[in-house]
Amino acid sequence: MWMYHSHVDEVADTYAGLMGFMEITAKGMAQPDGSPKDVDHEVFQLYAVMDENQSSYLPANLARATGGGSVDTDDEESGESNLMHSVNGYMYGNQPVVTLTKGQRVRWYLMSMGTEVDLHTLHWHGNDVLVGGMWMDVVNLLPAGMVTADMVPDNSGLWLFHCHVNKHLTAGMVTRYQVTG
Repeated sequence: MWMYHSHVDEVADTYAGLMGFMEITAKGMAQPDGSPKDVDHEVFQLYAVMDENQSSYLPANLARATGGGSVDTDDEESGESNLMHSVNGYMYGNQPVVTLTKGQRVRWYLMSMGTEVDLHTLHWHGNDVLVGGMWMDVVNLLPAGMVTADMVPDNSGLWLFHCHVNKHLTAGMVTRYQVTG
């Protein structure tokens, strides 16, 4: 997996969500659609503290949210309220639930973008992943970092997947995944 993002106004553009995943598959290992032959299901997750104060969409969003009223963007509380601790742009487990099947080969593509606050410790409840030859249930992710993790879920249920950095966890950097079968 490789990250791509805009370089026109790198900070404003990434905070506006102009970034994403590129899947790289070894020669001879791709199915006709480009997905890897050794995987049954793929999951793409972006963990980021999106600073909407830095987005080029801030003026339009404020005008829409206030009906044309004013907001003191220099106010510390206003600034803090625009820090969105998110997974794929969703907060507090509101992302559509990723559904997996017990025993299938799952590849998780994980990335982060941001500042010094975007140091993440991503934790799967209920199942383990294989990263670099090591089984674990927590991976570290730095800003502009990328991790590919393989899972064969063996524990059915509805599970949390979240950042273990306390402020990120309490500010909404939580999602869920479900294993059926």
